[in-house]
Amino acid sequence: MYHTTGIVPFIHLFMMHDLTHALSNVSFLGVRPHSFTIVSVDRVLHCLADSEEDMSAWINALQPYGEGEDEGAGRAAIEKGWLIKETASGKLRTKRFFVLTESGLDYYRSPDTSVPPAGQISLNNLCTVISPDEVIARESGHWMFTLNTRRRFYRLTAKSNSDEMRWVQAIQEVIDNKPPIITPTEKLVDDFRQAGPGEIEAIYRVNPILSYTANHLKASLLALPYGEVMSHKAKSRGYGTYQEEALRIFNSLQDEESLGNPIPVIQGILQTCCDLPGLRDEVYCQLIKQTASPPELDSIAILRNWQVLACMTSSFLPSRKYLRYLRFHLQRSRDRYPGSEMVKFANFCSEAIKRTRPRDFPPSKDEIIACLGRRELTAVVYCFGGGTCKISITSATTAGEVVHKLSLGIGVQGSKNCFALFEQCGDVYKAMEDRVVIADVLAKFERYEAHGINEGGKRWRLFFKLFCFLDTKNVSPDSLEAGFMFEQAYNDVLQGRFPATTQTLVRLAALRIQYEVGDYRSGASIPDIETVYPLKKKMVKDEDLPHIDKGFTLKGTLRGLGRNTLKKLKQSQDENPAHKGIDSAEIQAVKVAVSDQWKKLQGMPREVAQQQYMDVLRSWDGYGSTLFDVEYKQDSRYPHELWLGVNARNVSLYKRGDMQPLASFPYEHILSFGAPVPNLYKLVVEGNEQLSFETQKVLEIAKLMKAYINAIVKDRRAQTSR
Repeated sequence: MYHTTGIVPFIHLFMMHDLTHALSNVSFLGVRPHSFTIVSVDRVLHCLADSEEDMSAWINALQPYGEGEDEGAGRAAIEKGWLIKETASGKLRTKRFFVLTESGLDYYRSPDTSVPPAGQISLNNLCTVISPDEVIARESGHWMFTLNTRRRFYRLTAKSNSDEMRWVQAIQEVIDNKPPIITPTEKLVDDFRQAGPGEIEAIYRVNPILSYTANHLKASLLALPYGEVMSHKAKSRGYGTYQEEALRIFNSLQDEESLGNPIPVIQGILQTCCDLPGLRDEVYCQLIKQTASPPELDSIAILRNWQVLACMTSSFLPSRKYLRYLRFHLQRSRDRYPGSEMVKFANFCSEAIKRTRPRDFPPSKDEIIACLGRRELTAVVYCFGGGTCKISITSATTAGEVVHKLSLGIGVQGSKNCFALFEQCGDVYKAMEDRVVIADVLAKFERYEAHGINEGGKRWRLFFKLFCFLDTKNVSPDSLEAGFMFEQAYNDVLQGRFPATTQTLVRLAALRIQYEVGDYRSGASIPDIETVYPLKKKMVKDEDLPHIDKGFTLKGTLRGLGRNTLKKLKQSQDENPAHKGIDSAEIQAVKVAVSDQWKKLQGMPREVAQQQYMDVLRSWDGYGSTLFDVEYKQDSRYPHELWLGVNARNVSLYKRGDMQPLASFPYEHILSFGAPVPNLYKLVVEGNEQLSFETQKVLEIAKLMKAYINAIVKDRRAQTSR
């Protein structure tokens, strides 16, 4: 018996150049723990290792010198080594020696692969291998990966991250090299491409799997990957395997044929297709099957399936192969059933697939109802001043298309300033990119409402307003654009986004009342002072009020409420957050001061009041800037609470409420900007100066800066081409 304490002295038992011919077998005898035997032409060596791992390492090192590898049944080993196999219940963990070949994965009780394996795992191209969550694996020290096969799943644990990665990659390569499994439906879909006009109906007659059935399916129509869906979204919703979900959807289709209200079922199917993109082709094939060769023309059951197909084509597209199959099915339906309701649905679906865009949410209830009736969806767009506009949209209409339509309608399509659509709720405004699908936003609003994600009970809605202020001077006072600028400026004042003294704010409040109401009349009062004066943004001192005169200056500070503003907005609607923390005597003092100023505007036309209001705002050098609340914690150069002002010329830092910037950075000096981590906005300017700000508005800031930079580049190109 030899004790294997080192490779060099042991190898000297044989001449290296004779090893290939000398070793005929290396195997595990089982006489003692960790022992193995080397059988050569003229001698037999019994060896004892220090541990099972050492024994495995020795056998792996010496095996290549034998008379060829005899892994499995004469198959070449792609990967081999020890793994821990966990039972399906997770209660028992056993250590096994695994050998991966092109045929599959075999496991043994020892490294001796000349004996029959303890088990075999067959692999095909539908098997999936899932790596562990790296964070969890590092914390636990268990590098467990999952192998999903047709009959069951296997949890296998490697001793290290590198071993786990090597095994996962090797198994995945074997799976990828397996020939594809083709179901009868897939084969028939391929046959349609080569079939002539006379052969198509013959294929349908002899293959009932292509046509409507009242029976349940026993298996999916397409070959679907094995195992549970591993995405975080799918796990959180409790989905099973693709096969289980496919059969569940088909059962739902059959159930909704007889329901009085099919909308909840349709919503569930569309939600599943949104969460599991890999299931969309299967659902399309099911819907094509259930709308093909109906036993009764225009029956309720058949039309219900057509309605689901209308919703699907308006929401998600299948892959290219099944998109061709869908088009073929729609054309066949039009040819076979002219004048029927089915043809109307086929026409609707054909138009829908021409324009369907990628989406993040399944359709809202209103959109589903519109699709069931084969009509467009109505959306309401709001703007400052209480204006609204109803527009008709399809499931694919984008924000850019709506902005273009509205701009044409109000005559601002030639303006240098840029308008945009926003998601709005209370004081929250989120700009939409032009490519965003409006129906997707409405579906998101529906979810917000269902989960109570709003501010102060207010509803989410589409909002149309100015996004980029590229030209604030050359706007006709009589134009609708000037009206938009006025209403938006008024809203900024109420939200504390305009730095001004108390005197200036009182003056602005009086001008706004003169614009809305007209001249002061004896006994007139101001019941809702917060609609013209930013009470919740400015704590007014009594001693400031009696000394107001006709003149006004733009100096001093106006401090916002910062984080507390959001808390105030989320109070119940019965409580007025604007008055909280303000003494009633102070509110009355503000009303008196505004009334006194209003009296002095006697005889001023509303157009003049509007113009003077705007003159006050334009007198601030930062007018046109969008101000974002940010927090600076990098060092002591700037105050902790800041405004980040973004305009057409530069990005500026303001102490909240101050008129003069602490620093300004022209776009030419900004090297990069963005959010390296959530809620942290970073600017890199010339000189390698890096500024970081904490804010929840990182996306809004980045979108606005990008829009201004694009406008600058576009303008310079236009100047160069002249």
